[in-house]
Amino acid sequence: MRSLLFIFREFIHSLAQNRFLHFTYGAQVAVSLLVLGIFFLLLVGALSMWAKLGDSLAVHIFLSDEISAQRNLELERELETHALVASVDYRSKEDASQYMASHYEQFTLPEDLENPYPASYAVHVKNPRDIEKLALQYEGADGVLAVRYASNLVAKYIRVLTVLGIICLATMSLLVVFTYSSINNIIKLSVYARRAEIRIMQLVGATWWFIRWPFLFEGLFFGVTGALAAILILWALLTTMGEVMRISKLALAVPGVGVSTEGLLLGMMVVLLCLGAIVGFVGSLKAVNSFLARETAIAIDAAKIKQMMG
Repeated sequence: MRSLLFIFREFIHSLAQNRFLHFTYGAQVAVSLLVLGIFFLLLVGALSMWAKLGDSLAVHIFLSDEISAQRNLELERELETHALVASVDYRSKEDASQYMASHYEQFTLPEDLENPYPASYAVHVKNPRDIEKLALQYEGADGVLAVRYASNLVAKYIRVLTVLGIICLATMSLLVVFTYSSINNIIKLSVYARRAEIRIMQLVGATWWFIRWPFLFEGLFFGVTGALAAILILWALLTTMGEVMRISKLALAVPGVGVSTEGLLLGMMVVLLCLGAIVGFVGSLKAVNSFLARETAIAIDAAKIKQMMG
């Protein structure tokens, strides 16, 4: 219990020293995690759009009028069990005619005209990247009249979402490094300011972990506090943006990404708090270990010199 109280007092004492520099580095940590949170939200949006893209795009397999009932059944079973396929919807010739008439008045057929529209399967794939692969497999297959899919749209969406995902991940990685560097600098500053006290503790036999803990608490404090500050700011921004979109009815023109606001906030909180705590702990541990390693090396060199002179 006394050890814990001592470590806590040392932690508070360390925070009280160089308050301006601590505030500056702490603000850097908060800003880094804030921008990281923004890119996290963009990444979630990109992934959600990717999932919705896969649900909305389909390969349309049009069937020949001469296809037999047996071949039609075989084709349906083959599609339903295909490894790349998520779902299959069948549209008969009559359904196709009704669909064209309800969506495009100019394609309404006269009663005396034979239905020219073919039956078809709308095949939804699990991954949008597999649309072209699936289409090529059934191009020219027995009983298949034609295979159609929005090739240009698929290619553009895949390219845009891939680039956005890479940019978000790369930026988030850089921000994690920047946060680590800021916390590492904070602890280095604290260790340097209290180097005399550390040497005294070493002389009286304090263990390395006993010396480390106040600085580890300090790193965790800055990491978690920076994460909480970033979460509060992002929560306020999301709430304000949601209210503005509701009042201006802009939400009607912007498609949703399929993620609830509560789930998005919870995920963001977990990510930022975990990153803040991990980066704070690792950054402070690295800074303290570097100082203790130098002190040990200096002590060993001094002992060698003393032995040589003696």
